[in-house]
Amino acid sequence: MKTENRWNSFDRLSRRPEFDVAIFGGGINGACVYHQLCRQGHRVLLLDRGDFACGTSQTSAMMIWGGLLYLRNMDFLTVHHLCRDRDRMMEEMPDWVVARALRYLPLHNGGRNRFVTYGALWFYWLISLLRRERPRHEALFPERALLKDNVVDGSFTFEEAVLVDSDARFVLKWITPFLKTDCIALNYCEPHGEYHPRDRCWHLDIEDKFSGKTYPVQTRMIVNCTGVWTDEVNHRFGIQSPVRHALSKGAFLIINRSPLHETLLVFDLGEHGDVINLIPWGPVALWGPTETAVDSIEEGFDVTAADVNFLLEHYHKRFSHTLKKEDVVSFRCGIRPLAVPRGYRNDRYPLDLSRKQQVVPDAVRPWISCYGGKITGCLTMAQKVANAASRRLPAPERIRIAQQTELEWFQFEGMEERIPSPAYCRDYEFCCTLDDYLRRRTNISQWIPQDGLGLHQENRPLLERIAAEINGGNLSAAEEEVARYAANVGRRRERALSTI
Repeated sequence: MKTENRWNSFDRLSRRPEFDVAIFGGGINGACVYHQLCRQGHRVLLLDRGDFACGTSQTSAMMIWGGLLYLRNMDFLTVHHLCRDRDRMMEEMPDWVVARALRYLPLHNGGRNRFVTYGALWFYWLISLLRRERPRHEALFPERALLKDNVVDGSFTFEEAVLVDSDARFVLKWITPFLKTDCIALNYCEPHGEYHPRDRCWHLDIEDKFSGKTYPVQTRMIVNCTGVWTDEVNHRFGIQSPVRHALSKGAFLIINRSPLHETLLVFDLGEHGDVINLIPWGPVALWGPTETAVDSIEEGFDVTAADVNFLLEHYHKRFSHTLKKEDVVSFRCGIRPLAVPRGYRNDRYPLDLSRKQQVVPDAVRPWISCYGGKITGCLTMAQKVANAASRRLPAPERIRIAQQTELEWFQFEGMEERIPSPAYCRDYEFCCTLDDYLRRRTNISQWIPQDGLGLHQENRPLLERIAAEINGGNLSAAEEEVARYAANVGRRRERALSTI
């Protein structure tokens, strides 16, 4: 796959294959660790066997939570740390993370005690050191017209933070400043290799999934930031850890947003002390998520009919509008990696498990494993890894951050917002496939019906032109790629929406 970033990076990789650190996994934690170590002056290699942000980091609610729900576990220290991380991100990245009002809606009958809930929101505000807007009660609000009668008992408004664009583009933000330095980032690359005690280095063969070529490299240290795949990667490289991941599946329905829906709505679920949200995002809204313990990664990234039925049941309990197939624009579904002791058995509701980060250095080899965490805590995770890595790395050199190429814009039919052009994403953002562009470089597949194809596949010719531009002008290959894409979208929708 010919893109300026990738071919230049492979060329530099061939000419100078020695690194201080190799990071496996280009999700939010891997990207932030990469950014932190690059800024410190280390020579860093970032690798992902898929696209950057193609796992859990593209399936979040795009909320920068301070950890409100974890008050239920009396884990006040974790809540305080998450509030601190949230506020730090707002202060340091105002173009990417902004304050947003949320409206908590207690059930009219059942659920949490509304007075206890209001008190908890005030306590939450105190834990955050009064940095956000104070909670307030509102009996009447615009979204009330969307709800059935006697479902909620007023509302409590409080403040959190949200990502301005999307979680996947937020990941790219941490990677792209170092494209023209001695640090290298590569997607669609699979690492293989082993540790050599004689020279105290990891010797890796990096396989490019598009060309099939392999590139030998050496690195003093490896950081495993592969999220839900952390345990699998550790096993493949012979690393044992006292920590492992328990997996929790979270699915959202993406539906058309009502003009009345401006504020993020947080409903008392009435089960497990959990909540369910209606989150405004551009022209759509996210309804969810589910919280389901799963035993395997494979079952965690696919929306099933059971997931949809659960979400529809709770939607129709609360809203007067009945959702139909054509109301479902798309889906979001991913896995939360929750750090647990190695001997943990999956016998608790996932929300009862801690969202704490754990950074686990190997006792013998220069290898660090990253467990758990949330987007909110990505800066703290990166600092923890950098502190642990610095004990085994030589003194770094100063690396200058390269000036960014000016963004080129593109107008996709049916979207009001301008988006990055296919050519720009291909040449400067590692965009290698149509799905990379529709799902992670832009919001097309999340905002336009049928994952960007359109309600009646009217956008198919446009997707073919985009695919051709990404793959270098090969129209026949683009037509085949779009045909595969459309078939996959159709299968997913049919399976998920089969009971509607």
